[in-house]
Amino acid sequence: MAPYTRRRALILGGAAAVLSACAAPERPQPPPAKPGPSGRLFADTAAGLAVVDLAGGTVRATYPGTVADHRWTRLYQLHDGHLRTYRAADGALVDDLPIARTSSWQVKAVSSGVAAIGPPPGPRARTTITLVTGGRPRTLELGGNIEPEAFSADGSAMYVLDRLPPRAPDRYRVRVYDVAGGMMGALLTRDKRQIPPGQEEEMHGQGRQAVLDPAQNILYTLYTHQDAHLHTRDLAAGRDLSPGVHAFVHVLHLDQRWAYCLDLPAPFGLGPPAAHTLAVQDARLYVFDASTGRVVLASTKDLTITRTGLLGRLMSPTPAPGGSGEAFAVAGGGRLFLAAGRRLLVSDGATLAPQAAWDLPGQARGLAYLEGELLAGAGEQVLRLEPRTGARLGAMTLTGLRALRHAERTAG
Repeated sequence: MAPYTRRRALILGGAAAVLSACAAPERPQPPPAKPGPSGRLFADTAAGLAVVDLAGGTVRATYPGTVADHRWTRLYQLHDGHLRTYRAADGALVDDLPIARTSSWQVKAVSSGVAAIGPPPGPRARTTITLVTGGRPRTLELGGNIEPEAFSADGSAMYVLDRLPPRAPDRYRVRVYDVAGGMMGALLTRDKRQIPPGQEEEMHGQGRQAVLDPAQNILYTLYTHQDAHLHTRDLAAGRDLSPGVHAFVHVLHLDQRWAYCLDLPAPFGLGPPAAHTLAVQDARLYVFDASTGRVVLASTKDLTITRTGLLGRLMSPTPAPGGSGEAFAVAGGGRLFLAAGRRLLVSDGATLAPQAAWDLPGQARGLAYLEGELLAGAGEQVLRLEPRTGARLGAMTLTGLRALRHAERTAG
């Protein structure tokens, strides 16, 4: 298989119309779209991860079956027994490594220069993982039902989900594998104390979304429906009863190996998981529930909720079985942007005060922010909007669009 395919996502064209002398006067034409910014957009599509040149409105490359690292510096593609690594900035092939036993395997977790490959989720008492570091693969045989989730920046620690019980999992805990020492261990508490064996937090719900704060290298993961969840701090204190938490944000410092759970107030976690979304900007963490319209603002410095608000419901609290759609959030320019269904809400990033509500021409498919522009996925379109007014600066078609993932400026 070729490393990637090239195709265009925006086809420009038109036909000139010649009016006869008796025809009605020509209607004024809308002003031409503002040229796109110098930047690139990464988006999930039916064909794979697409890299879009925003200035030209074209798809530069599409990578089927590809996972990006959290910092969007490397793209990892597993296909036909090979792990291919691409540089995200220009698509250059960095490595092409043969990998054994990959007929149904998946790229599980990646960072710059390190990747974990393993079998799809399912019941098992032992897990085989291929760990690739420095372009060299090695096989790990781990006891239990293990799912790699993330790496530290230097690749020395691999964070995993340990599913329990292994042959019929209904819950899981987060643990850390020391890559150099070859040992599995527990995380630290936020005050750097070792978590005693048996007191690791066990989560019964599902991880909805994860966002990395690259400045601190902290991973924020939103979990919902935690009816039977009990925190490490409760276990250590001898409390046996569940506090009834239905949603929280799992905060994982990838370099310092500590974890903390930020509880979210009801009704977070009671509605559909897809209605929940989060965003991180500077020292602010936002969580929004589109099924109730509730939003919370938390400080990433002390991990406490500082403000709550009500912005408006965008999704049904009880969707029909098999219902589609999910909520998206992004923060930038002092504002919080939220989208679900065919609606986009804007609030002040500091006070959560509502500022605007804009209609979308199609189902929300993600949000991304660039200085001076908001990108909004709607159906198979990517809209370029002025963040303060919602004025359309341009649009492009992206066939098979599923979700906008990341946008960044480039020189030019």
